[in-house]
Amino acid sequence: MDNHSKRRFIAFSEGARALLLAGLCGALASACDAPRPHTYIQGLSPSELLAFGGRGAETVLNGGDKVPRPAGGPLRASEEKPMLAGGAGPDNKQEPGRRAAGFRPDRVTELEGTLGYFEVFTPAITPFKRVSALDAVVLEGVTPLLGVGDPTRKSLPVEGLESAPPDMRPRDRFWGSVVLDFSEGASVPLPSVSPESRLLRVETEPATELRFERDGADNFYAVNGGAAAGHVRVTYVIDAPRSYFGASPPADARTDTLADEVFPLPEKLEHDALLFARELGVTRNIASAAALNALVEHFRGFTESKLSPRDTGNIYLDLARGKRGVCRHRAYAFVITAQALGIPTRFVQNEAHAWVEVKLPEVGFVRIDLGGAAEGLNAHATQDKPFYQPQTQDPWPRPAAYEESYSRAEQAQAASAGQLTQGSAGDRKQGDPSLKPTLSSKQSQPNEARLRDGRIPVLLSVSRYVPEVLRGNSFEVEGLAQLRSGAPVAGLRIEVSLSSVDSQRAVLLGVTVTDEQGRFKGTYTVPPSIEPQDYALVVVTPGDARHAASRAD
Repeated sequence: MDNHSKRRFIAFSEGARALLLAGLCGALASACDAPRPHTYIQGLSPSELLAFGGRGAETVLNGGDKVPRPAGGPLRASEEKPMLAGGAGPDNKQEPGRRAAGFRPDRVTELEGTLGYFEVFTPAITPFKRVSALDAVVLEGVTPLLGVGDPTRKSLPVEGLESAPPDMRPRDRFWGSVVLDFSEGASVPLPSVSPESRLLRVETEPATELRFERDGADNFYAVNGGAAAGHVRVTYVIDAPRSYFGASPPADARTDTLADEVFPLPEKLEHDALLFARELGVTRNIASAAALNALVEHFRGFTESKLSPRDTGNIYLDLARGKRGVCRHRAYAFVITAQALGIPTRFVQNEAHAWVEVKLPEVGFVRIDLGGAAEGLNAHATQDKPFYQPQTQDPWPRPAAYEESYSRAEQAQAASAGQLTQGSAGDRKQGDPSLKPTLSSKQSQPNEARLRDGRIPVLLSVSRYVPEVLRGNSFEVEGLAQLRSGAPVAGLRIEVSLSSVDSQRAVLLGVTVTDEQGRFKGTYTVPPSIEPQDYALVVVTPGDARHAASRAD
């Protein structure tokens, strides 16, 4: 019997057998035109869209993937810090659990050590949880500070899982689970995924009357309308446009197309910022793509240094011209420069990282990471969570200093194998320059042959599966992902699907992740409603920024 025959997969339908060929005969992406994971699926019924029922709900759909509901209950050890109503510390320094109402620049430009990060979303978006967003500049003496231009709050409705998006942009959904501490006041920050996120469902433990609001910079708040104070667990479903995680400006967009949405800069600061922009070859009313590429190239080219930039008394120009600093220095100077050009731009931060959000015509807000985060990231509450993988690659320049910065982080990660730390330079090429925590093997893989896109080929194999199963029943799939050298590939996403042999129908059964030995194992259910016909069992990995896509063969 040949290998193809050995891989037969039988499903039974009311006494009639329907043969499901399980030959691993090509990746789903190339085998058919069916929806892929993380593509927007039109026309799903409410029950399919929710994949979710009542208080005991288990999953929601993120693109084509079912995402498990996070556990509820009181605050757990090593979980997220509770979000507190009280303000941030001195000089609005960002702290876990608190929102900074402003940002004051500093001249401490050396790389920080390991920082703690508390993830509250599934899939994880580490380290890009939105806690504090700032969109306006004010002067304190001669020092430009960042703040919220319009603190007026508007109602943030809970729209319902069946609600239609306000536009045609594809969106993905995320579970949020966070403990809110109302002991210091009735209004508490609520972390979000993007400035254009919607709240779709909310549950509280204990049952608490809450309402939700957002300010002009799209900071989210939960307001306790009841008398009880203390800890409240909020489990919620939130969405975000996919374009937020990586998109380029329209070809005809100009820098000042949306200038009327930018809060006016102090006159002297605007003059300084436009002067500096001209030094980069950027002026108002040029193509947005050219302007943003120049800004990203410059600010990603910063280096972390114990030696601060020369102090001329103008901290904005000192940081912008000096090209020294970590994430907060880069984001601060970027925001001022971009706003002077007429580009709506925000400074966003949490307890571990800072980045910028830029609003593009016809696209909406886009997240741009400028690098410069801490040497290591101690990410809490990420165990067993899938990580969000943007569909699009990072469209912005990646200068050598930017890549080298993350190479150092990668080396620190390899030195402490098994620890959750910041992602490598390669991670940033998948969708956005994310600092995604990964479980890294000890191999740095320097001598592996690479493909034209710089990624390393992966050998994917299936070692075990059940050749027969009843429709509606479950079966296990086990396998291994490794390099040609035999080194295991850890933290790699594995997708298991059924594809009809005529390429007219495909069903994603589930997703798993390889462990530190490169092994994967999952239990999958054949949908009871699947049409009896021949199918191929498809086991693939889309790869990541370091590793190429592959299929089991």
